[in-house]
Amino acid sequence: METDMMRILYIEDNPGDVLLIKEVLTDALGTGFSLAVADRLSSGIDKLKEISPNVLLLDLGLPDSAGIETLTRLLSKSPEAKVIPIVVLTGNTDESLGLLALKHGAQEYMVKGMMDSRFLVRLIRYAIERKKMEMDLRRSNEELRVNQIELKMQAEELRKAQLALELSRDKYLDLYDFAPLGYFTLNDKALIEEMNLTGATLLGVERSKLANARFRKFIAPEYFEQWDRYFLNVLNQGQKQSCPIIIKRGDGSTFPARLESIRITDGNKENPTVRVAISDITHIWRVETALRISNKKLALLNSITRHDIMNQLMVLSGSLENALNTVRGNEGIININRAQKAAKTIQYQIAFTREYEELGVKAPVWQRISAVIRSAASQMASKTIAIEIPDERLEIYADPLLVKVFYNLFDNTQKYGGAVTRISISHHPAGDGLVVTVADNGIGLSPDDKKHLFERGFGKHTGLGLFLSREILSITGISISETGIPGNGARFEILVPEGAFRFTGKLTPT
Repeated sequence: METDMMRILYIEDNPGDVLLIKEVLTDALGTGFSLAVADRLSSGIDKLKEISPNVLLLDLGLPDSAGIETLTRLLSKSPEAKVIPIVVLTGNTDESLGLLALKHGAQEYMVKGMMDSRFLVRLIRYAIERKKMEMDLRRSNEELRVNQIELKMQAEELRKAQLALELSRDKYLDLYDFAPLGYFTLNDKALIEEMNLTGATLLGVERSKLANARFRKFIAPEYFEQWDRYFLNVLNQGQKQSCPIIIKRGDGSTFPARLESIRITDGNKENPTVRVAISDITHIWRVETALRISNKKLALLNSITRHDIMNQLMVLSGSLENALNTVRGNEGIININRAQKAAKTIQYQIAFTREYEELGVKAPVWQRISAVIRSAASQMASKTIAIEIPDERLEIYADPLLVKVFYNLFDNTQKYGGAVTRISISHHPAGDGLVVTVADNGIGLSPDDKKHLFERGFGKHTGLGLFLSREILSITGISISETGIPGNGARFEILVPEGAFRFTGKLTPT
């Protein structure tokens, strides 16, 4: 302020007072100020718009206005006056009027008879600073008022949001508690952290008593190992997994259930949780049990019928053999040979039906591929072919006859692959699925054979081996194809879809 030119407007009708002010300011500021004068309030308001002064000196006794009304009229008619510091100058006996002016909006007042250069300049500077503080305070108050309004609006919105959230929470809790499935949240030690009302009802235990209880406590003892393996797999993998199991209620009674579980990390990989959904499948279990009994009876009937047919075939074969020894003429021999061949084919087909009479009868199960391959290899007549077994951790969800699939592949290789010395089994990811490859170092398959390989009746004997292998795999959505190059060995690719394979870790009880 000291280095800038101070612009001053003085509204005063007395030339003597104007001259006195000018002398006092010159004495204190030298040439560092400019002084504009107006002898009436109306002309002073006009000058305010023109020069935008740093400070306004105002005499309250003017030709067109007198007393405190001069200040109030100035502030009401001039928007510029509201933002400029005002110093009121009063007569010798008007000190009380000066105090009144402060109440009505002036920043300072001074009695003309007490005018001093230093005092006046100090007073002007105080007025400027005070006006600046008033404006800052006014802006702060306005901002505070706006903020209060915004806060009030936000508080109202928050109140509405909270009310909506409470309503949504109540609906969610109702849906959660009274859902048809039992829902549990377990920690990484398989301790129950949360559960819904349906879950507590299924277990037959009060909800309050389930907190921190070990979930394994509610598994039938004969299923402990299956549960341990299942829970460990869920912890180690991020995919949803299912498992049929027997649940033991609090009173000791049991019921069949299906578990659907998935690991949840919520950003905390060190302490994941597992969400488990339990469904009571008693009705399904009863239907499956009835179906198994029915299938067992059908199998018994098939067995008896098959036995009777085989006996009759033996009689037929013997009769044909006797007829062959007595018949004369080439045509008769040809006809008997044709009949013997047909009888032998029927024997093969009947024997084959015994092997596959349980196709699709039993529910699919998780099977460790390495164990399936070893079992299939042990049934081979020749032990001269080396079989490379894949990852011990790989399991596939398939029909229990999966071992027949691998046996058929190995048996075909042994019979028709030429001088095969090695069969290698490997796997690799394919999108969301997994491809299990069975490849040998034999002569491979011709392009014509590839076209009909999995068709019913194609091949020697029954022509059903690879056809039924494909059917066995398709029960759980698995497909098979032959992709080898003729002359470089056969190569079968078994495509396992997502959810039908898993890699298990070392079994540890939980």
